[in-house]
Amino acid sequence: MDRKVIMSTNTLKKTLLKSHRATHSDNSAFSDQVSGNHYKSLKIQPLEYCMANNLNACQTHVIKYVSRYDKKWKDKKDQIKDLKKAKHVIDMQIELLEKE
Repeated sequence: MDRKVIMSTNTLKKTLLKSHRATHSDNSAFSDQVSGNHYKSLKIQPLEYCMANNLNACQTHVIKYVSRYDKKWKDKKDQIKDLKKAKHVIDMQIELLEKE
């Protein structure tokens, strides 16, 4: 991809994210996190993304686990545990689809 296009795309992303963050006041539930700070470094909270895109419970859990595994946990065993949780939820979704 052309360097100018990449720079333009990155600029657009930064602008959109800055605009998105500005839509939440400091007293918004989306600007606060109860217990921990593993979502604070993300541009958008996983739950907010999932709600905005009408994702089902399985999709929401997978996004949550994959988004936080390396932010919430320092220990690789705990990181792997979160990724296994995501994999388990994907397996459940596959099973449900196969039964349809």
